[in-house]
Amino acid sequence: MPTTVKITVRQMMIIIIMFTIGTTILVAPSTLAQAAGQDAWISASFGVLVGLGIGWLYASIGMLYPGHNLLEIHELILGKWLGKLVSLLVVLTMLLFCSQVLYYIGNFLATQFFPNTPIQFLILLFLIIPVVSLRLGIEPFARAAEILFPWFLFLFFFLVLFILPKAEITNIQPVLEASPKDLVKGVLWFISITYLTAPALLMFFPICINDTSTFKRGFILSNLIGGFMLVLIILLSVLVLNPNITVLYNYPSFILGRQINIGDFFQRMEAIVAIIWFLTIFVKLTMYCFSAITGLAQLLKLRSYRSIILPTGVLIATGALIVYPNNAYMQRWDMDTWIPYSLLLGILYPLLLYIIGSIRKKQGRTKI
Repeated sequence: MPTTVKITVRQMMIIIIMFTIGTTILVAPSTLAQAAGQDAWISASFGVLVGLGIGWLYASIGMLYPGHNLLEIHELILGKWLGKLVSLLVVLTMLLFCSQVLYYIGNFLATQFFPNTPIQFLILLFLIIPVVSLRLGIEPFARAAEILFPWFLFLFFFLVLFILPKAEITNIQPVLEASPKDLVKGVLWFISITYLTAPALLMFFPICINDTSTFKRGFILSNLIGGFMLVLIILLSVLVLNPNITVLYNYPSFILGRQINIGDFFQRMEAIVAIIWFLTIFVKLTMYCFSAITGLAQLLKLRSYRSIILPTGVLIATGALIVYPNNAYMQRWDMDTWIPYSLLLGILYPLLLYIIGSIRKKQGRTKI
């Protein structure tokens, strides 16, 4: 898929940082506290180390064949027909991710801000944002992310700075109380909701980066930064709320904002967390939509993906209404299905792709 679209490594890093944080900033503290208790931050820290290796793997796949996106890499490595089959499965998975994220958005808004508003309306309202981004293209989207990033950093560190006095060190004691099995479970949870959906990024960055010499370093470093920020939020959730209370809330980091009290004047600042989340979820959802729609257009051999934005958007919105019939189903699916599914998509599939691709490239067998 030849393209003249170019973005800088700095823009790529900003997108990856915000993509990594994404929905994780709201749900990770509760999920990891359930798995590892007060050692949730330790599981998250190990998860960041694992994430560096995952980031290296994805970046290495992108650098195997510079100038080609993920779907083209499939055909270069696996051949035309098997490559197209794998590409179709990846595109369908991206469509599923779009619907899942839209449901999370609608569910969060409906439960926390607009309990009397139909979730269908909230889903359609938020879907307008990635649709507009898709119409404008990846370059304006990257510039928008670059403009929003300083505001994201300001709000993030504002939250950290003013919630830190509420921390109680006794809430993480005794350290390493969790069993090795629970720590590993926490690591798997962390990487599954943070790093293992990043193959979507390979639809663009290998062909859009204007400086491929720093592509791999930037890709890995941004994974590290995003992961570190998540570890900080998870640690603060446990320190401020304690692990038992953290488990009780679906969105414990949102509750952190309620603990802010500056001179009895600035209080209940949970909207800060909501704004942080809206900024990161905007990036994550838009990247999923870009990957799904441009991938679908490429499989259909369309000259432009813009002609299928609206029909695919309707498909995504419909999927968001049926992907999870209710919250109980969502929690059961997340517990029983999500981790093995994400491991298949995020580790086994790219690892096999990289191994086969490396062998074929050495043999010179890389023609589509």
